Amino acid sequence: MPRLITLSRAARLVGVKRGALQSKIQQGELRTFEGELLLSDLLHVYPQTKVEDTTMLERVEHIMENAVNKIIRPDEDTPDSNTLAARILVISQELAQARQESRRYKLLVNDLGQKLEELATDTEQTPDTAFSKLQAWFQQALETGVEHNGDTEIIAKEAFLRVMAAQVRILPSGHEFLIEGSDSILEAGLRSGLALDYGCSNGNCGKCKAKVVSGQVKKIAPHDYALSDTEKGLGIILACCNTAVTDVVLEAEEALGAYDIPQQEIDVRIKKIEQPDDRVLILHAKTPRTERLRFLAGQYLTLQLDSLPALGCSIASCPCDDMNLQFHIPASASNPFIEALAQSCKANDTLSIKGPQGDFTLNEDSPRSLLFIAVDAGFGPVKSLIEHAMALDTAENIHLIWITTAGNSHYLGNLCRSWDDALDNFDFTALEAMQADSVESLLPPIVTDLSNIADLDVYACTPEPLIKPLQQYLTDNGVLSAQLRMEPVRQNPPAG
Repeated sequence: MPRLITLSRAARLVGVKRGALQSKIQQGELRTFEGELLLSDLLHVYPQTKVEDTTMLERVEHIMENAVNKIIRPDEDTPDSNTLAARILVISQELAQARQESRRYKLLVNDLGQKLEELATDTEQTPDTAFSKLQAWFQQALETGVEHNGDTEIIAKEAFLRVMAAQVRILPSGHEFLIEGSDSILEAGLRSGLALDYGCSNGNCGKCKAKVVSGQVKKIAPHDYALSDTEKGLGIILACCNTAVTDVVLEAEEALGAYDIPQQEIDVRIKKIEQPDDRVLILHAKTPRTERLRFLAGQYLTLQLDSLPALGCSIASCPCDDMNLQFHIPASASNPFIEALAQSCKANDTLSIKGPQGDFTLNEDSPRSLLFIAVDAGFGPVKSLIEHAMALDTAENIHLIWITTAGNSHYLGNLCRSWDDALDNFDFTALEAMQADSVESLLPPIVTDLSNIADLDVYACTPEPLIKPLQQYLTDNGVLSAQLRMEPVRQNPPAG
């Protein structure tokens, strides 16, 4: 029977991005069957796949520390996480070998039946001759079968992944993600970049209801929200209080765009304020645990501090961490809000946020590679988009061009360089313009290097005066309007 494997597990198995596999599917190199791939096709396209992956054990050690070892047992009876991981790996190898042997013997029995029928109809042979021929054929069949055992280790690794990470598929979107350790379904979904519907995230509001279509889940946290007997009978659960025991399929609501995100007003506490240079402030704030902010990467908020005029500011953090918010605010001595942040605000002070707003968001259904262009503090919302794209793990390649004008700096350049060093599909270019009107002059060699620019989704955030000229330049040089999204650096409160 052909062995099928989900797209997410296939990507982890061969060590590539989901986007790379999706490209292979679109090109016809890989076939899909109800969203899953044939393991034999995967090994044919990626014959260099290695199963001696030590990072798997390292990952398991972390998972074990956060999950398995939480079971209360005497210290002297608790195996260390490396031992547990090694035991699971051995068991999965034995399981794979047993499956391989089972398939082999099933085929052998079928072939043996056909051979017996052939010999029974051959009246010209004596019983001794027929038996001798059957014995010779059987010995050859056994020896031939041993040679076709090459995928045992890759099946073992796939079985190992099934033990350590449960696969969740969301309907009707078809989005998939993996749950590792003791994470809840909601936590794992948000960390994977999905905009699942939720409110409090701690079992009080019931907004994260999901219906279990198939598979087994387990309640891992109590909740005050009471599900009715009818809901329980239909398989309704709260995603924030359950995890997946086996691979599961769920029906759940997701935000498909900015219009699906509700407007929220939350009082948040300042964690810290950094000033990496004299042109930008980095504000770190934290929401209450019971009132987290739902938003899409790239959106912006209205910030209110005491009776000062409100400030519009893009969110610079990823929606996957909805409690810890970050804002990159251009320093301005003429703005009372920014002056207060720089001079008098301190940790644990309270400010109010309202929103989110804006449609400078990722086209998550696009299979195209991504180009991000940031000018000065425009890196804030671009950072949010990049981190979200990394969480989704669907883009085949990500390019970042960060341009600074006179007096500004690449204040988080080390972060961008760390992405460049750690990710094979990420490329970072830092440029400096002497004047704001010379930003365009830095782009021709970059555009020339990107020979496939018409095949990219482009996201650019720049100061307001550069929006139109930069947009014109990009469209004149091959960027399709439908694949280009522009955003000004937010600083003034939104109109209305």
